[in-house]
Amino acid sequence: MGIAAIDHWVLVVKDLETTFAFYRKLGLDAGWQERPGGRGNRPIIRINDTQKLNLYVVDRYETESPTHAPGYALGSADLCLRWEGTVQEAQDFLKQAGVTVLDGPVARSGALGPGTSLYLRDPDENLIELMTYGDPKYK
Repeated sequence: MGIAAIDHWVLVVKDLETTFAFYRKLGLDAGWQERPGGRGNRPIIRINDTQKLNLYVVDRYETESPTHAPGYALGSADLCLRWEGTVQEAQDFLKQAGVTVLDGPVARSGALGPGTSLYLRDPDENLIELMTYGDPKYK
């Protein structure tokens, strides 16, 4: 027994609807999840069945999360999401969604070994990396 995976991350955001809209452009389910114990709903971005991003609005983070991270700031997150498909498919998808690529494709090392990444920023300036593995064009 031990640690099996990352369950969720927290993003501190300025505006929930703007954040929801951006991550929906990336094809993710963004909205509300019921909290246990009748504590209302929580804003989340669902990555897959076992991983999510919890969202906190910056001016309410400390009151809504008594265990908040010290020194939190808008734009302080840097996370990598695995892209299923080729780098070209990712580039085409992002272009069609109107999402600007800051850098890439570039060779990087990820959890599964060598991969190819594209970098972008969300509305709060968090750095988002999309990594593709096994694309024969980028080996």
